[in-house]
Amino acid sequence: MYKACIVGREGTTGLRIDERLQTHPNVEILPIPEELRKDVPTIMKVAKEADVVFLCLPDQASRDMVAAFQETWTETKGPVVIDASTAFRVNQSWVYGFPELSKAHRQQIQRAKWIANPGCHASGMIAIWYPLMQQGLLTNTYHGTAISLTGYSGGGKSMIQSYEGSEKGIDLWAPRHYALGQQHKHLPEVVHQCGFTTEPIIMPIVDDYYSGMLVSVPLAMDDLVEPMTMEQILEVYQMAYQDSSIISVEPQDNGMISANAMSGHDGMKILVTGQDGRVVVHAMYDNLGKGASGAAIQNMNIALGLNETAGLHI
Repeated sequence: MYKACIVGREGTTGLRIDERLQTHPNVEILPIPEELRKDVPTIMKVAKEADVVFLCLPDQASRDMVAAFQETWTETKGPVVIDASTAFRVNQSWVYGFPELSKAHRQQIQRAKWIANPGCHASGMIAIWYPLMQQGLLTNTYHGTAISLTGYSGGGKSMIQSYEGSEKGIDLWAPRHYALGQQHKHLPEVVHQCGFTTEPIIMPIVDDYYSGMLVSVPLAMDDLVEPMTMEQILEVYQMAYQDSSIISVEPQDNGMISANAMSGHDGMKILVTGQDGRVVVHAMYDNLGKGASGAAIQNMNIALGLNETAGLHI
């Protein structure tokens, strides 16, 4: 039985990881006493006994915790560390935890000691753009646009309290577009992983539902190196994710798509809609699932040599 430690368990990502590990067949949780949850010596003592440590902390707190770990452990000693913040996602010393992207990504996770968990919005954008870049269907100067809907749990405890509190303002009953300055914190990892030279335009929107995410990317034929039919675009994704037990690819009948359809699940669906000449590709998943905690559990499973979907709701 492997042992896991969750630092920052009280946050939404940490709580969902804890929930998944409670029923994991191969992993037990090493608890950190609630009154000592910010005490570094206590955390270090518990982490020393763990095979994997999940860091569910703000960026600077993660950096501080990692610095303490690195003073104690070498590259060959100590637990696997999976960080859920944005602190290390473009750090060359860390492995980016998106195993479906390529065999190289998966192999790196299998032998990694330091794994950066992808961001929620970034997961959908990368899942859509990466296969097109790998097949040479987009150039690195491509100027992409993505609309990304998320449930309010993505904003953490304070946002959850705002939406679920008794004094909920009228503005919270409607979709709210945020990060209007085009400086969203997930953009650097999208550029880094996809190999773009220009940051895409992202339109993130939070709405009045707890969890679930829908990232939609329009593809005009002018965007592509050569024109493709809708069926050919669908085949690109079917080939890219044909071996995945977590990402599925489906055609869509151009009806309605609900952004919370994958709430509570840890998988992802790629949907292709539109018509020849004007196609929209969608990534549908849970911002707390494949967009956060589910991805962290998946990365742990791979790093420890376990069944990739163990403990997940697929």
